[in-house]
Amino acid sequence: MIGLVFSLGWTVAGCGGGSGGNGGGGGGGGDSTTVTVKVGTAVTAAAQIGTGAFTPAAITSGIVTVSVPHGTSNFAVAAACPLQTVGLNGTQYTLIEENVLEASIADGTSLSLPCATAETITKGSLTGNVDASAIAGVNYVGVSAGNSTAGTDQMISGASSTFSAQMPAGTDRVALEGYVHATSSQLGVNSIFTLAAVRNFDGVAVPGSVNGGSTVALGAADAVTMEPITYSNVPNGYSAPITVANYFWANSVGGILLSNMATSQYPMVPAAAAESGDSYLFLSRADSATGFPPQSVLVDTWTTSGGPLTVTFPAAWTYAGPTPAALPVFTLAYSGFNGSSNVHYGVGVGWQPDKTTSVDRVVTATANYMGGSTSLAVPDLTAVTGFAAPPASGTLVEWSAEIGQSNFPVLRVGSSSSGTTSAVSSAGTYSTP
Repeated sequence: MIGLVFSLGWTVAGCGGGSGGNGGGGGGGGDSTTVTVKVGTAVTAAAQIGTGAFTPAAITSGIVTVSVPHGTSNFAVAAACPLQTVGLNGTQYTLIEENVLEASIADGTSLSLPCATAETITKGSLTGNVDASAIAGVNYVGVSAGNSTAGTDQMISGASSTFSAQMPAGTDRVALEGYVHATSSQLGVNSIFTLAAVRNFDGVAVPGSVNGGSTVALGAADAVTMEPITYSNVPNGYSAPITVANYFWANSVGGILLSNMATSQYPMVPAAAAESGDSYLFLSRADSATGFPPQSVLVDTWTTSGGPLTVTFPAAWTYAGPTPAALPVFTLAYSGFNGSSNVHYGVGVGWQPDKTTSVDRVVTATANYMGGSTSLAVPDLTAVTGFAAPPASGTLVEWSAEIGQSNFPVLRVGSSSSGTTSAVSSAGTYSTP
């Protein structure tokens, strides 16, 4: 249910937690500081100044503007995202996503709190024929397509296929791929896909066909290079690390799955399939092998080049979770990032008010906002129309907590996305008192 905000999500809280001495009341005289927070497709927003109450905030062209008065540093913005609906076995399920950002004017005056909403894609039929049988081990082929507004992909069983796939309509960048498919029981992963070969096509009209309808036979020039992954500082008693590797296209929403469960190596795309501005994203993790709730160490690596990957995990963190409450207070005490810049804290709670509705409230706070405090509370947004009421007594709540550190300012609009984020996390459940 819950997805955290920064490295492997977003998080953190407002009322009662993390003022750290930076909040305060108004303060007299002097100029205020104007801060803009990009909330994307959010339909409702609220703002908090210092330790004041959350009040409704206007959204203009996807941006909330907050005026922080002289003498006050901390502020918060909450965003309710558009409702998402998912159909399953004839039943419609509603997903409610609410994100809260808690920051300080020391973090900058142009920040971002995105809404992850379901894509609405206008599609067309993309036809073609791909033959990857010359590549050893290939037993699936793939089709990926994307343009400036949308991207999607499709896996097809077999080493070759004549396909007709629904892809984003317009002028697309398209890749035809060969995958090695295997199965595993590790971490509940049943299907493992590892890219073996890929060929890139630019300017493909959708609806339309790839390569003029002629068969695309993947060969040696399309084969990937397997690059080593080196892990260090894996905590004692943790599982063997895994990495999810993706390749994102420049100037396009599309991209390619490289591997959804790499262990000691990952596939680097061939030079002919790479273009300037493309990037790799590696999501590496190791999890505690015993005990509950599970603890994890995580590293996200963004880079515009391939080659050997080195992953250094942060020190382990043990957290049993918050005291059960409708809107709990988390204690995020961790010394592993002491003295580092761009440290951020996140918590999230998720619950089902009824059988067909799920609510996720995720809060992210910066170190400047926390001001040395280790307490982070999930705020009550009931006073602002458009936000969900807290879970009722007896409701099962899923909780998650994460502390992260990046070598770039992850919340600032326009900051580089190339770099590394390390994090520690824990998650579990409780029943609302």
